Amino acid sequence: MSQADFRARYDAVMMNAFGAPKRVFARAEGVHLWDADGNRYTDLLSGLAVTGLGHAHPGVTAAITAQLGELGHVSNFFASIPQIRLAERLASYTGTADARVFFTNSGTEANEAAFKLTRLTGRTRVVVMDGSFHGRTMGALALTSNPKYREPFEPLPGEVVFVPFGDEAALRAAVDTTTAAILIETVQGENGVVPVPPASSPRRGASPTRRGPCSG
Repeated sequence: MSQADFRARYDAVMMNAFGAPKRVFARAEGVHLWDADGNRYTDLLSGLAVTGLGHAHPGVTAAITAQLGELGHVSNFFASIPQIRLAERLASYTGTADARVFFTNSGTEANEAAFKLTRLTGRTRVVVMDGSFHGRTMGALALTSNPKYREPFEPLPGEVVFVPFGDEAALRAAVDTTTAAILIETVQGENGVVPVPPASSPRRGASPTRRGPCSG
C-alpha cells in the first residue's frame, strides 16, 4: 500500500493530537528510514529527545530479544532484576546514599512526578523558563509556557511563575523562601534548540533559599 493509503487509514482511526503524519515509515536501519513508498531518509530527529540509538542495531536487537526470551513486561506490583540493576546504576550517579528512582514512560510523566514531589516541601512556588515545554498532562502543562498549549485547559494547577529564558537576574528575583523547585530545560527543544546560558544554570547558585526538588 502507498503512503497515501496509510495516511487515510491513520486519519480514520487516530486522534489528530499531533497533526497529520508527515511520513509513514515502513522500516529502518542505522540512521536511515524508508517510508511506505520506498523513499529513503536520514534520521536526524529520532524520538522526541529520546531513543537516539539508531535503528535495528544488532546489539540492541539482541539485548531486547534476549530479555523478552526470559521475561517481558510485569505489573508494577512486582520487580524484575534488570529494573533493579538499572535503578542502582542511576542512583549511583547522584552521589547520595538515599537517592531513589521512579521509572516513567515519558518526560511528561517525569515532570508530573517532579511537580508532585514539590508538594512534599510544604512550599508552593515553582519557577520555570519562558519557551519551555515540559509536557501535555495537566501538571506538566502548567509548567509549559506556550499559551497555545496552556490556554485551552486553564485554569491549571499550581503556583507557577515564568521568567525569561537565560535571564539570571530575573531568575534570582523570582526565587524566594516559598519556592519549591526550579525547572530548566538545559536545551530547549520546542523553542528552537536553544541551550541555556551557563550563568542561568542551577550550578551557579540559582537554587531556592531552602533547597527542594529540582528537575531539568
